[in-house]
Amino acid sequence: MNSFKKIIIVFSLLMFLLPFAACSTLFPPPKPKATVAVTPEKVELAFPGILRVPIVFTGTGWKPKEMVVVDLVLPSGVQIQGVKPGEDVGIAYGEADEAGNFKGEVPATAKLNTLFRVGWTPILTPDPKTLNPIPTGIYTIKASGADSGALATTTLEFVAPIKK
Repeated sequence: MNSFKKIIIVFSLLMFLLPFAACSTLFPPPKPKATVAVTPEKVELAFPGILRVPIVFTGTGWKPKEMVVVDLVLPSGVQIQGVKPGEDVGIAYGEADEAGNFKGEVPATAKLNTLFRVGWTPILTPDPKTLNPIPTGIYTIKASGADSGALATTTLEFVAPIKK
C-alpha cells in the first residue's frame, strides 16, 4: 500500500507540473528588448566644429530590416521651425540588419536645422548670422521601429562651447 501511495503522489505531481513544462515549449521566451545608445554622450554646441563631430546612434533588438527613426524629444519651451509644440523632431534613422542591429548618424542638415536652428539664404546656403543653438542640457532621445513599434530611449547632453 505504501508503494501505491508513492505512485499516486508521483503521478499527481507529474499531472500538476506537466502543463508548466508544456507552456515553456509552447510559448517561447519574449524577444530581447530594443535598445539605443549614442556616441558621444556629450556634444559641444560649437559651430562649425559640430559639423565635424559624428553623432552616431546604435541599437539592438529591432525587427530585422526595419527602419528605426531617432527623434530628439523637445523640452517645453524649445521651438524648432516647422515643428509643432509638443512634437519630437527626427534627427537620424537607420535600417536594422538581419540580426536586429541598427546604426544611424545625424546628418549635417539636421545639425544645422535642429541643433542650431539656422536660417537659410535665398540660394539655399546656411546663414551663419542666424545661428540660434538649442539650450544646453540633457535631452531625451527616442528610437522607434517603423514596423514593430518597438521603442527605446537614451539621453544626449548638449554642452556650451568650451572657451579657448
